[in-house]
Amino acid sequence: MKTRFWIWFQMLIVVAFACATPIILEANHAFHNANTKTIRIPFRYVQSFIILDLQLEHLIPVKLIFDTGAEHTILFEKKWTDVFSNPYQREIKVIGSDLQQELPAWLTTPIAFYFGNIFSVSSPIIVLKENITNISQVIGEPIQGILSASVFKQFLIEIDYKNRFIILHHPDAEPKNNYTKIKIQIYKNKPYLQTEVRSNDTNSQVLNLLLDTGASLSLMMYTDSSSAVVVPDKIIPGYLGSGLGGVLSGFVGKIHSISFDSFLMPGVITHFLKLETKIAKNESLNKDGLIGNLLLDKFNIILDYKKELLYIKALKNYKKILNYDKSGMLLISGGKELESYYVAHIIPGTPAALAGIKEQDQILKVNRLPVSFLSLSSINSILQKEEGKKIKLTIRRNQKKLKFTFYLKSLI
Repeated sequence: MKTRFWIWFQMLIVVAFACATPIILEANHAFHNANTKTIRIPFRYVQSFIILDLQLEHLIPVKLIFDTGAEHTILFEKKWTDVFSNPYQREIKVIGSDLQQELPAWLTTPIAFYFGNIFSVSSPIIVLKENITNISQVIGEPIQGILSASVFKQFLIEIDYKNRFIILHHPDAEPKNNYTKIKIQIYKNKPYLQTEVRSNDTNSQVLNLLLDTGASLSLMMYTDSSSAVVVPDKIIPGYLGSGLGGVLSGFVGKIHSISFDSFLMPGVITHFLKLETKIAKNESLNKDGLIGNLLLDKFNIILDYKKELLYIKALKNYKKILNYDKSGMLLISGGKELESYYVAHIIPGTPAALAGIKEQDQILKVNRLPVSFLSLSSINSILQKEEGKKIKLTIRRNQKKLKFTFYLKSLI
């Protein structure tokens, strides 16, 4: 018997990197009782995705994106679970990120996730019959799937972006008074926050937004949601993300501000997505958009699934306005080891497009530095520098080496 799972997640892109350290058990000082033992799971922050390194059944090493915006844990390929004896319960269908395609998949029996030798948790997994996501190319390293944050929902889940830890606390622990407590809604294992969004000086709306650590953007809003989202006058076509079944395309602009309780952040880069299918429009009945890592990482965050509460503490410079690409290019990695970089998309009329850069060009040097010395994150950082900065690229096109020069320009 086939079952249909309505699952939509998006994994969106920007920049950052950090190294992980071993798992340890120790006290955490975000809570009143400093003697309370906690489980600390290190993560790496790559292209503004939270990446966890773990093992399936203490045998198969995998890298998964930690995702509060995913109802279920998903693996992109069957080969990781085929090695186990009778792992599958039944066939199911998954709706892709474009909210149109039905993707064949399997639902497994509970499988144990091991985080080092200290902590493990078991959960069924949805396994795609065919890998059709290019998220590894977007991030720049192999990614085997996503881990739904709900596998930890019996704990208080702290996300320490500064020190790169997921910290699991006893469900009855109490955060210190320097954390702001905000009521949220948990729906289908996902947290939603009523958030004030100001599109311009005069327009203010309260939107129901998904808190989504599987999205490496700041804010995305549905232009045809029930709240009639106002789109800024200055927008550009934008590649919004890559997930199951394809890519998401829309527009990017900058809104006046967004507020979490008393925390106001100005000049927020915002992605706008029009939902055109019936399934997509049903999705917008439950939420008006999402908040991704590029806003969430301005805070220390604690999620209480049981009591439906969010605790947040602002980090230093949380009001700092984010940079955005000023070249007009979207780059992805390629090759067996994902060590090569290619132009995946060009926005017409932008500096890179006017200079003559084309899609499928392979980047060889950036400002005379060979890409073997650079990561995808570091190249993206260069392309977000100040307006007017000179960029020199050496590229390979049709087996020929070509050189281009352009100057960065603010696009939104």
